[in-house]
Amino acid sequence: MEVFAVAPGMLSKLPYLRTSGTYLLHLRLTQPLNQLAIGRLGRFDLAAGHYYYVGSAFGAGGLAARLRRHCLVNKRPHWHIDYLRPYLELEMIWVATGKERLECRWCTALATVPGLVRPIPHFGASDTGCGGHLFYATMAVPNIATWLVGN
Repeated sequence: MEVFAVAPGMLSKLPYLRTSGTYLLHLRLTQPLNQLAIGRLGRFDLAAGHYYYVGSAFGAGGLAARLRRHCLVNKRPHWHIDYLRPYLELEMIWVATGKERLECRWCTALATVPGLVRPIPHFGASDTGCGGHLFYATMAVPNIATWLVGN
């Protein structure tokens, strides 16, 4: 499995992302949020820091369409991550193309990274049941893609 980084501004220049795959968003929150409503999950306090969200795109438009949507800030919420996007800066995206569903495998790997925690149980995992797809750290995790590839 090859995992590669994509800067958010480069999505439209990468036609090979019009395929299925799994992705990791690195997002940054500069100010804490109190009692943010996230769909049916409830209200949550979020600390300033770095957030990592694992997702996949196996529908029409593939990764390109899904990642373009994640770049938008003002949109009607559909997924849990849509409730956070107006407040978090999208720093970087890591992508693995292919038909294999890697979400739970990546979440399992990220759960072993020192300093990463799941701030909201079941976030983004309503269709997978693997504990939650959102992770938090006070500092950015260096070389995070190595955790995805190694597991």
